[in-house]
Amino acid sequence: MTLDHLHPDVRHLASEPIKVRIYEFWPRIFVQTKTVEAIYREMDRLVLRGDQARSPILLLWGDSNVGKTALLERYVRDKMEEAVQGGEVRASLYPNIPVIMISMPADNNRTEFFELMLTKLGRVFNPYGKNDALSPVTRKLMEEVGLRLAIFDEIHNVIPAHDAKAEMLRQIKELSNKIRRPMVLSGTREAYEFISASIELKERFIDIEMPRLERGDEFPTFLRTIARLIPLKKPSPLSKSEMVDLLYNLSEGLTGRLSELLYHAAIAAVEDGTERITADNVISTIYAKNILRRLGAVRTLAPEP
Repeated sequence: MTLDHLHPDVRHLASEPIKVRIYEFWPRIFVQTKTVEAIYREMDRLVLRGDQARSPILLLWGDSNVGKTALLERYVRDKMEEAVQGGEVRASLYPNIPVIMISMPADNNRTEFFELMLTKLGRVFNPYGKNDALSPVTRKLMEEVGLRLAIFDEIHNVIPAHDAKAEMLRQIKELSNKIRRPMVLSGTREAYEFISASIELKERFIDIEMPRLERGDEFPTFLRTIARLIPLKKPSPLSKSEMVDLLYNLSEGLTGRLSELLYHAAIAAVEDGTERITADNVISTIYAKNILRRLGAVRTLAPEP
């Protein structure tokens, strides 16, 4: 059986059980679009800047489920693997942690925030310690581990009601000053509009919008690329016009939703023995049916068999 339809790096997975080739491997599947490449270049520039008084900020924003968290997690994983493989020797006994990523707590709880920071930096949080010591302890630990970039995801979670917005803007500025590291803030358009309201913060950050995939050439290209990374034994006709229409209508160009659609369809393809993603096993999944129900679909989006 030829597996020429698969990328050489994933062909060996086609003979593995579903647990290995779909459930465990799926989080490693990632398509690097031109937008992602531009974001990564900007993040690499931030990493090189390191410690400075007026920390620069990159604001990454876009619709929910457009793929912001996935690309940030991929970046952190790659940088951590580089640090391990590079074998950098540090004067301290702490591990080398060049980048951390934190999902912001929804209630803007200062103690919980620093607990997350310290945990990511490799230190066990002491709930009985003094709150006023959290900031200097965190700052010192960032020095010890060689932190060069801090990523704060879901920043829209901490956007308060109107009467508290000025205080939240002050806290973001204070955080930037205290950690003295470049930051990436990631969130929705609401986060962009909120931070843009501060003239002083706006001077510190650049923003990149992560748009939905476009229906033109970009979407079929994305499908052709990801089809080569899904370790099924037969080629999946994802870039054929009927499948492009189906997947675009269901995903609405949201990368996260598209990934979930293909994930559930890939499981169905292995379980039913077809070993390729088709319109039938896409729309047969509960996930796709839920989307159709939410969209209020009154017609079948799939092509006729």
